[in-house]
Amino acid sequence: VYTRQGNPAWAGQKRDGTTGPIRSDDMFYPNWINLSKVAIPQADEQQHLLSNIIAKYTLDRKPLPRFWFLPKGLKAAVVMTGDDHAVAGPSTVNRFNQYKSLSADNSPAGVADWNAIRGTSYIFPGTPITDAQTSAFQADGFEIGLHLNTNCANWTASSWQSNWTSQYATLLGQLPSMLPQKTHRIHCIAWSDFATQPKKNVENGVRLDVNYYYFPAAWVLDRPGMFTGSGMPMRFSDVDGTLIDCYQVTTQLTDESGQTLPLHISALLDSAIGAPGYYGVFCANMHTDNNSSTSQSGSDAIVSAAQARSIPVISAKQMLDWLDGRNGSTFNNLVWNNNQLSFTITAAPGSRNMKAMLPVNSSTATLNSITYNGSSIPTTTQTIKGIVYAFFDATLGSG
Repeated sequence: VYTRQGNPAWAGQKRDGTTGPIRSDDMFYPNWINLSKVAIPQADEQQHLLSNIIAKYTLDRKPLPRFWFLPKGLKAAVVMTGDDHAVAGPSTVNRFNQYKSLSADNSPAGVADWNAIRGTSYIFPGTPITDAQTSAFQADGFEIGLHLNTNCANWTASSWQSNWTSQYATLLGQLPSMLPQKTHRIHCIAWSDFATQPKKNVENGVRLDVNYYYFPAAWVLDRPGMFTGSGMPMRFSDVDGTLIDCYQVTTQLTDESGQTLPLHISALLDSAIGAPGYYGVFCANMHTDNNSSTSQSGSDAIVSAAQARSIPVISAKQMLDWLDGRNGSTFNNLVWNNNQLSFTITAAPGSRNMKAMLPVNSSTATLNSITYNGSSIPTTTQTIKGIVYAFFDATLGSG
């Protein structure tokens, strides 16, 4: 938790030398994570080690099945977001229409299978988009929500809530068809203490946060990587270890941190799908404001790099739905007898295309086959962090 969320002793301090409010990066500045190794997801690698310890040291009891991190066995995904500050011109509308034009399959199934380019726009009230456009975009799998504005100032729990209540009501008055908001980024990425913001998110129905931000440029130094040591969405924890039901999805790609975006997205994706195995969900903030040419070129570069590697580009809401589906799924009734393992899988809603994985080697034998209701099912074999697994469809019979 400390690796991913920063040093709680530095919470509430302005440390990074920039103007504006306290931000999440202040809990990392200058050296909470070794940025000379920022390409390595250090927290994730620690967790892989823990997983391997559990898998290895339970083999004398039974081989333990697991669920893979992403649907279809994917090793990476891009969460595309943008902030819109109500500037002139149909900026969010144009960006979303472009994503539709770039998509191979805009059908409902194509969206559900992550074959369509989709994104999220966090907007100020007054952003030039109509209620009819909002309704249509949402039906097509895009996400639109409030970009909370504290005027780039630090906030308290009460001032945060006051701003949210008034601004959300104003935006909903403009866009009555807007769906209840489930994900969020605040204006100026203001982050005033360790864990109040995710707790306030949950109180207001928001369960995924993209405010952890690879920033500022003088600290980033154009080095691709993961400044929280993680590319994996994880729930926040409070300072006492209490779990908060809101996911931290770090924004590793921004259009205001001096990043050479083709370099950064290529490095992240290649390390995820290549030999390093730095799997992850890589979030971008490419502002949807009409006057931001850097944002448009950055968005283009990210989408192009993802498509070239068959990596999906999705909205933050799509990511949340998947996380809830995977994390709500379970293995049940595990029985190990005479070198035969049996179990059932309960696949929760949202777990579409979920893959399960079973160690190929137990303490006494090697996997021969996997059957479902007595019939053999297809498997593929992959070595994940030194352990050989058989991957198979975890949603058989789930409808």
